[in-house]
Amino acid sequence: MKMFNDISSYVKDVTGLIWRYIHNKEQYPDNAQLAVQPEILTNVIDDPKQCHFCDLYDLSILIAHDSSGKPMPNHTAIQNIANRYYDVG
Repeated sequence: MKMFNDISSYVKDVTGLIWRYIHNKEQYPDNAQLAVQPEILTNVIDDPKQCHFCDLYDLSILIAHDSSGKPMPNHTAIQNIANRYYDVG
């Protein structure tokens, strides 16, 4: 059973995780990645060694920069990841 019933909820969760990472980067391991447990779509940002049977995504693809250079979630990349887990066809 998936943790999120729809793609919008999933995108919102990942976006929130990325915002928390951006604002609290020092609290995460240097090699942190987004880890997704596909069966239940649980998302965490952690050291990949701590995540077994997870799909891993480099955080650099999930963070974009606005026109003033401030980091922000990359909504296109987040949507692309969500599309892997939800049938959008």
